[in-house]
Amino acid sequence: MPTNPQKSEQLYIMADKKLSEFNSKETFLIRAKCWGSYANLQQKKDNESLMIDILINKVIPLVKKSGNMEYLGKYYSDLGLVFGNMQQYDKAEKYYLTAISILEQTKLTDHSILFLVYLYTIKAYLYDEKIPLTKSILIKAKNILPKCQTPINNIEYYWVAAMYNRSIKSYNKAIACIDSGMQHAKQINKPYYKEKLNSEMVNILTAKGDFKKAATVLESLIERPQSNYSINLLNYYKEISRVYDTLGNSKAAYKWLKQYSRLKDSLTEVGTSTKINALEIKFKTAENQKKIAQLNTANQKANLSAKNSRLLNWLLGVISLLILSMFIFGAYYYLNQKKLLTQKEEIRITNAMLQGQETERYRVARDLHDGLGNILAVVKFNLWQFAKENPAAELTEITQQLDHSVNELRRIAHDMMPEMLLNISLEAALKDLCESITNDKLEVHCQFINIKNNIPQPTQIAIYRIVQELLTNVVKHANAQSVLLQCTQNKQIFFITLEDDGKGFDPEIKNEKTGIGLSNIKSRVAYLNGKMEIAQRTNQPGTSINIELNVKA
Repeated sequence: MPTNPQKSEQLYIMADKKLSEFNSKETFLIRAKCWGSYANLQQKKDNESLMIDILINKVIPLVKKSGNMEYLGKYYSDLGLVFGNMQQYDKAEKYYLTAISILEQTKLTDHSILFLVYLYTIKAYLYDEKIPLTKSILIKAKNILPKCQTPINNIEYYWVAAMYNRSIKSYNKAIACIDSGMQHAKQINKPYYKEKLNSEMVNILTAKGDFKKAATVLESLIERPQSNYSINLLNYYKEISRVYDTLGNSKAAYKWLKQYSRLKDSLTEVGTSTKINALEIKFKTAENQKKIAQLNTANQKANLSAKNSRLLNWLLGVISLLILSMFIFGAYYYLNQKKLLTQKEEIRITNAMLQGQETERYRVARDLHDGLGNILAVVKFNLWQFAKENPAAELTEITQQLDHSVNELRRIAHDMMPEMLLNISLEAALKDLCESITNDKLEVHCQFINIKNNIPQPTQIAIYRIVQELLTNVVKHANAQSVLLQCTQNKQIFFITLEDDGKGFDPEIKNEKTGIGLSNIKSRVAYLNGKMEIAQRTNQPGTSINIELNVKA
């Protein structure tokens, strides 16, 4: 995990797949730890939305099955940390308090987990300006500290205690806490913690009005940075510019403001360059595919023309009766070839339409999530701040409605292009789809046998859409209580079997009025040179659908 994160991700997924064959509490806990580590890797890649999804839908359900309350409290705390990093302190506080409630009632083997949750909760309250709620939890953290004393835990305690004392304007106590933390930081060879304490010292000095000392500390942080995070250096540049401006030193303020602007532009340029390169690769790939399709079409026309010419020359040399017979045969052959070409053309057009739909789905999903989703989140935050300063029931209700809108927007974006399919595997995405449809009225069972990871992504998307459409039809029309989905791969052939105990498939719809959903399924099956069979289940209620697809890599 520290040296090769990408390989680590693959091994965690492989471990979960192999352990999923067992149903003991021990394996449930190990699988939860695998997914928990996988989620932490996503956070390091700034994909916190995927981390939340994994914690809620994978880690916590598995820990509950294992019955290990200590780890259940830990992972609820991890969930709170993610929301805290996203500045959604109300949600962070909810998960922290849930973790505390669980851990305080559990016989702990390691009190450090509960101690750190206390500290996380205090920080959330301080950031959320709920200062009166922090004191009682700070006392709890202090009481439990002797049971989990390590240099790092001591540093964390004094850092949070300094933040609390700064918030209540007890600046001398806050500085004393920083000094105590520094004494413990000297015991370990991790400069990161010294930088963390010095950063809080800057906050104390500026709050106290001692801007000269604050400038000195900031310059030392900039000259000798202890971490490799560019965002920290960016914040230091911005803060020291503000401090010098307050001191009336415009020249120094301008100097550091220029440094801030350069670094910010550099970070922005890297992100923009990455996006441009990705778009260029995508464009070139599309152009190459277009050229290949044109060449294939030209070859097919040339071959057909040559074949028809040979047939005509042969017919001219045969007796009149044979000419008549062969003419009839040729006409019949020509009609079949024409029908075949028409079918191929329809499949090609359908393929282009499906690829266009998936490209547009991905673009719209990204625009919704990254564009409109972020705008709504900012609007919600600003409205929430306004509601705090101007309390009113209507504003609170509007804020809640906006929160529901943000969540619904993210759900729609996930349905349009699921992150599991793009970032993990087809099997994981299909499992996630089955779990999302399962509810009190419908139970979805899924089995996956020998699914390979080398299936081309367009083919994976087509398979995912076929299964999604099948399950949607069951939910909408079948009135079923139980569904069994089985996906099996044998070399280059991919089998999909779906059985439900619903009211059955209406033959009139099958023969006369094919719905849009079934039409989409047939189009994708044809695109993958596959076959589909729909039949009533023998001596049982419901429908059985069997699909065979070609998934050549």
